[in-house]
Amino acid sequence: MLSRRILTALILIPPLLAALFYLPTFWLALLFGAFIVVGALEWSALTGVQSAAGRWLYVVSLTLFGAAAVHALARDPNAVVPLLGTAVLWWLWVAVELWRHPAPEAGWLATRTGRRVSGFCTLVPAWVGLLYLHAADPRSPALLLFLLVLVWTADSAAYFFGWAFGRHKLAPLISPGKTVEGALGALGTATLLATVCGTMIWRLEGARLMLWLVVALAAVVFSIVGDLAESKLKRTAGVKDSGRLLPGHGGVLDRIDALTAAAPVFAAGWVFLLNSGVS
Repeated sequence: MLSRRILTALILIPPLLAALFYLPTFWLALLFGAFIVVGALEWSALTGVQSAAGRWLYVVSLTLFGAAAVHALARDPNAVVPLLGTAVLWWLWVAVELWRHPAPEAGWLATRTGRRVSGFCTLVPAWVGLLYLHAADPRSPALLLFLLVLVWTADSAAYFFGWAFGRHKLAPLISPGKTVEGALGALGTATLLATVCGTMIWRLEGARLMLWLVVALAAVVFSIVGDLAESKLKRTAGVKDSGRLLPGHGGVLDRIDALTAAAPVFAAGWVFLLNSGVS
């Protein structure tokens, strides 16, 4: 299983890097859109929609809604800032909901309506957030790459620290493998990575560097929330993986669950950093 995961990652990473740095935002929007469509199809299967027609109606509706938001982004990046802010509020609410209703079948997120609505609230802002980071600033290809490295490094650190030091379960009812020690290890590793990149790439210092670290750590915290939210969704649906598209990794949602929350939160934080007046 591990060898298949590594092989899949080695195949996917080079074209992803090429796309980030060489594709115009329009073509990158189509590439990300393809992943969103597959993710929406996987999501529809987890929401209790039984018929193929119903699932495709869900996918088409979500895709059209997302495409409208992406079109607004293309016309004026500032037009989607309210959507990014709303996404932050959504993920704050999800975090509270997971804390209040940790059991797989408890709470509004476990209802059919909750699962269906959450697909829109999760996938559309993620699509927009990724593209915003790519398009809104001259350095944004590097900024988007930083987010991807940050989330995936934090995820790997959480696994390692959890394996080596994990004693206290973070969310035993929906994700027994995750530990408090793993989460703390992820935050510590993310702090180091964000400090190095913030000072060496973006030349940040003082209060601006502190705000950058807050934004980066918020993205990591919510990446964990996104991971847990998808775990709850899968446990409610009674499945282990969201799909089988990626050998050794499961489905698309299994690979982007953390990123779906981190992307809009980080993008909103970047907007705040640019407009904060902090020097």
